[in-house]
Amino acid sequence: MKHVLAYGMCIFFAFIHGVEGVHYYSKSGETKCFYENLSRGNLLIGDLDLYVEKNGMFEEDSEATLTITVDETFDNDHRVLNQKNSHTGDFTFTALDTGEHRVCLTPSYSKKSTPLRIFIELEIGNVEALDSKRKDDVNSLKRRVVQLTQRLSSIRKEQDTIREKEAEFRNQSESANSKIMTWSVFQFLILVGTCAFQLRYLKNFFVKQKIV
Repeated sequence: MKHVLAYGMCIFFAFIHGVEGVHYYSKSGETKCFYENLSRGNLLIGDLDLYVEKNGMFEEDSEATLTITVDETFDNDHRVLNQKNSHTGDFTFTALDTGEHRVCLTPSYSKKSTPLRIFIELEIGNVEALDSKRKDDVNSLKRRVVQLTQRLSSIRKEQDTIREKEAEFRNQSESANSKIMTWSVFQFLILVGTCAFQLRYLKNFFVKQKIV
């Protein structure tokens, strides 16, 4: 019966291979397994979430944990992964050999009879493809950094140009103010000289009038 259930789950997961997520119901201590045929170098990524029933609704609970194991059925059930997760998390596994792998999930909760709901999403990829994607991402980031650096350099050049124009404008303003001040002083001196000349002329004029 267990093998029928396991292979039934295997067939079910085959239909959602790599792109779909499913959930099933369990209780603390119960183990559910399914099988995946992996090639050497395949990367198995699992996203897991465990919910606890409370008042008719399934909610997250930090006390709940989930144990994940992966065994190579073609090598006398050699265990290659044994990982304990919190109520939410993921796991990754790289196949070292080609063959059938058994993935088992065992939830744990303080209240043994409490119904649990487990959500699992699996994705199978290739390590080389993943490395290639990472390289592409790195190259994309490098190009972005270069673009940002060039943009920053352009902004700095614009700022330098603006500062140079501001300095030139300030010098021109100071020069114009200096010329205006000089011209004002010159006009003032002329005005003072003119006044002095007129006063002297009037003084001499009145002196002559008295003599006559």
